Amino acid sequence: MTVLAIENTTIDGSNVTVTAVVEDMRLLYKATRDDPEEWAPALCTTSFELDSEQPMPTDEDSFCNYLSDLSLNWELVDTSDYNLD
Repeated sequence: MTVLAIENTTIDGSNVTVTAVVEDMRLLYKATRDDPEEWAPALCTTSFELDSEQPMPTDEDSFCNYLSDLSLNWELVDTSDYNLD
């Protein structure tokens, strides 16, 4: 999964929780006879353990690339009740 932008990062000891916009996570349109399904970026969250032997990047672009290279289980964040004002 390609991480497009970081919204929030929490580090608790060696545990990291990230909320980010991830590419191709939300189904926009189901496939039809004439067109393939279409996916869009969505706000997601994941957690993982830090690898003490690999330094974690400190700038957003490098951190997005770092997260994209990991095999993480991204879960959609329910934004249905977010205030859109």
